[in-house]
Amino acid sequence: MKVLYVSSNGGIHDYRFLKKLVNDYEVLFLHYAAGEIIVEIDKLDNLQIISKRPAFRSMPLISERAHFKNVVKEFKPDIIHTGYVWQVGILAANSGFHPHLSMPWGSDILTEPDKSYFRRKLVQKVMETCDHVQCDAEFVKQKIIRDYNKPEENITVFPWGIDLELFSRSDKAAARSSLKLEGDKFVILFNRYFEPVYGVNYLLDAYREFASDKDDVMMLMLSDGTGKNDVLKFITEKGLDEKIQLIGRVPNHELPAFLNAADVYVSPSLSDGTSLSLLEAMACGTGLIVTDVPAIMEWVNIDNGLIVQKGSTAEIKNALEEYYMNRELANTHGAKNIQIAKERADWNKNYLKLKEIYAKLTK
Repeated sequence: MKVLYVSSNGGIHDYRFLKKLVNDYEVLFLHYAAGEIIVEIDKLDNLQIISKRPAFRSMPLISERAHFKNVVKEFKPDIIHTGYVWQVGILAANSGFHPHLSMPWGSDILTEPDKSYFRRKLVQKVMETCDHVQCDAEFVKQKIIRDYNKPEENITVFPWGIDLELFSRSDKAAARSSLKLEGDKFVILFNRYFEPVYGVNYLLDAYREFASDKDDVMMLMLSDGTGKNDVLKFITEKGLDEKIQLIGRVPNHELPAFLNAADVYVSPSLSDGTSLSLLEAMACGTGLIVTDVPAIMEWVNIDNGLIVQKGSTAEIKNALEEYYMNRELANTHGAKNIQIAKERADWNKNYLKLKEIYAKLTK
């Protein structure tokens, strides 16, 4: 079977899918984005790649329609699988090709269409014409049904999942030693993007207050994005150079060491689907501080993490204080998170559901 996989990202989430798909199908990865494809994707064997920067940065619909149709004509796929609905899903919708599997990423369904009439119309066109939708949370499914009248039987929900052989608990002291971190520090990890939707400013303000009277705390920021310079400025102006390490993005295979070195994973996102970085943290047994976003609440409750109101600096600070004062609570939550990840987040198992969708659509 020939699969045309289309994305406007080219990041770690695409890598998870492509790494699996190339073992079972003939895959062409068509990449329309201003940014670069991560090196992990470039190194995949048996993967064809066409990467083209759109003349209109976030709107390949305007500049790449003819290019997309030519790729389809030459590759002759059996199925088109698109990620990010209004950016690249619309190309498949306008081409008239079937079967088309649309895969919302999160904001492309949850927030952006509500802020733009034009984007909403694009999403509506994709939802009306695609043959099936795969999403990662029940909350996302219900929004698609409610806002776009997509029949429930044409939507499949399953978390994308993670590699549980790579992401698992290991010795914390050894992890910290490998990263040259002091063994007695209270370590917080943030690895979402420096973008407004991930609530970075609320976390920074909360951490500044939390860390003001403490010398034994450290926040690791494994992040990049458009707000990076603002974060650097904040760290310098607030004198937090000794209490925040801005490391930048690390390759996926290096991430488990950071997660195992951390006491707490924090995600102050204002909107989200099922976050894979959250699942990775759970598999490594960290404590969790997350916002009350519906899709995240499908994974976290009072038994395995601390939930804060989105946009609340005070609640993030209080949650940090609670874990800081009760390290055993973080350990207890971490043990439960490992169990949940094993039961629900195994990508080897969840990927089989994607193969079932392909088989059904191409039959």
